[in-house]
Amino acid sequence: MDFWSGLAVSVLALALLTWIIPEYGGSGASFGLPPQLLASLGAWLMLICAAALCAVSAVKLWRIGEPPIRLPGASHLWHLLWPFLYVLGFILLVDRFPLTWVAPLLIGGLLLIFGERRWYLLLPVAVVPALGLYVLTAHLMRIGVV
Repeated sequence: MDFWSGLAVSVLALALLTWIIPEYGGSGASFGLPPQLLASLGAWLMLICAAALCAVSAVKLWRIGEPPIRLPGASHLWHLLWPFLYVLGFILLVDRFPLTWVAPLLIGGLLLIFGERRWYLLLPVAVVPALGLYVLTAHLMRIGVV
């Protein structure tokens, strides 16, 4: 499982570095840095960590005599893919709706996935960050406080 996770994240990081960041990385500077530098640093960090995970797990598989090329089962593939699909779905939602509407769904959905079922805890934890974002963007930035 670790070998395939490392391999999947390595492929994603390579796609980010070679195609997505150069094509769609934007032109605005974040935190006073040159454009695309922060995204590239994050992608390089992902690639290094995923390659290390892949190498270490390949050595473990080699020591116990199990082939690393044996494809994982469908449940393992789902385990690898669901976080990417979850984030992709919310990227598509944020592209069409304001972040302050989508953020509670994103946070609440993750809490539900991780097993939280108490609504009195789930509701404020999902809604308060979006309300803070709304107050920051719609009111404080408009009047010049931030």
